[in-house]
Amino acid sequence: MNRSLALYSAALTVAMASSAALAQFNVGIATDDVWVYRHSANPGGDPVIRIWGDGTHELNPTGYPGTVFSQDYFSYGFASWDLSDVPGNYRWNGATVTITVAPDTNYDPTTNDVYLRLLSDSFDESTFVFGVGPHPVAGENNRIVGDDSQAANGPGSTITFRIPRNIPQNILQSWARTRRINFVITSDCDFANERQILRIGSSENALYDGPQLVLD
Repeated sequence: MNRSLALYSAALTVAMASSAALAQFNVGIATDDVWVYRHSANPGGDPVIRIWGDGTHELNPTGYPGTVFSQDYFSYGFASWDLSDVPGNYRWNGATVTITVAPDTNYDPTTNDVYLRLLSDSFDESTFVFGVGPHPVAGENNRIVGDDSQAANGPGSTITFRIPRNIPQNILQSWARTRRINFVITSDCDFANERQILRIGSSENALYDGPQLVLD
């Protein structure tokens, strides 16, 4: 059985995972990450991903990418990890995603929240086009609230997300088919308050890390 099918098969029968399964694997920094904003000139190559909502919502309530008027009110980060190097004896049991806050951000963790959402499919940052391709999966059950208690402590501060093992089967099938894990990073901070929008590092940033994934 190839690695992608092993990932999928094990995910469907996670309760039956054998004791011989690999306990943890550090996948590393996202292979692909993009700044998902209509006016981004270089979504795949920008070293900083800027994330914001409308002050109340973290995901555009008109859908993705939304109407022309509301597109400017929301900015996301898409992140994808290549699973090709994951050992064949790994069995899906959840994961941890960590994002590094850019030193020049003024995000306030006491006022706003950061979320990790499922992404409907994989993408390639070199060919990414805003509004085309995968979309954030809506619904409360498809988002994870990040631990942002360390998000405003200066350079190197982080936000951590714990990914449960009970991911919807259609998403697991997508991960197995593409051999990639994909997420969306969102926030409800107000787009109108430029000082408060969240800025995080991308994989193109030489000074601080892009999103990182560790499989449990």
